[in-house]
Amino acid sequence: MGLRLRGSAALITNISILVRDRLGRVLLQMRDSNATNGPLAWSFWGGAVEAGDADHRHTASRELEEELGVVADPADFIEIGRRTGSDGQEAPLMLLPRPVEWGEFRVLEGAGAGYFQLDEIRQLPVTRSVAWYLAHNPGVFLRA
Repeated sequence: MGLRLRGSAALITNISILVRDRLGRVLLQMRDSNATNGPLAWSFWGGAVEAGDADHRHTASRELEEELGVVADPADFIEIGRRTGSDGQEAPLMLLPRPVEWGEFRVLEGAGAGYFQLDEIRQLPVTRSVAWYLAHNPGVFLRA
């Protein structure tokens, strides 16, 4: 079980990561058929906070390297959203502001990856987290 980082009032037990290419398209992960949550659905990258993570930026840095082989400093990440679950736990959405292009990553977890624009994401089978942002804060999918 991951470390629970205390925010202002809620526990952070996992994070999501948003990655884009130069065109502003969002890189999503296709979850594999054995995934506990959202099998065969498109998802953000990310995962659980672990005991060695100093904060959620460190979690984002570690998870990005574990899942895509992309190295980024924790300070590179910007929190652009936060979702609170029915259990009161919070999950920050962390943006890696620099673009990541095909050939600059390897899919190390999940069944695959794809770049999508907002209108395309709306047509995909997605995880609860992506669906929440589509319904409550779709601007996160757009390039600022």
